[in-house]
Amino acid sequence: MARVGSLGEFLKDQRRHAQLSLRQLADQAGVSNPYLSQIERGVRKPSADVLQQIAKALRISAEALYVHPNTLRQRLRR
Repeated sequence: MARVGSLGEFLKDQRRHAQLSLRQLADQAGVSNPYLSQIERGVRKPSADVLQQIAKALRISAEALYVHPNTLRQRLRR
């Protein structure tokens, strides 16, 4: 069975697939480089609005991020 990565790992994979640097994605999503880096490393949990901005910049559906297994588990724990 495949290991399910964290939301940050998923975002990093999507960013790399889109051939964007951290700086480019941060600029396009309207967030700071350090904040995006913290999200990718799992240090910070982004709000739904920030996830939507990142999804738009990556040209993927926001639902892909909202239903990511780890994101769903985190929201259910609140």
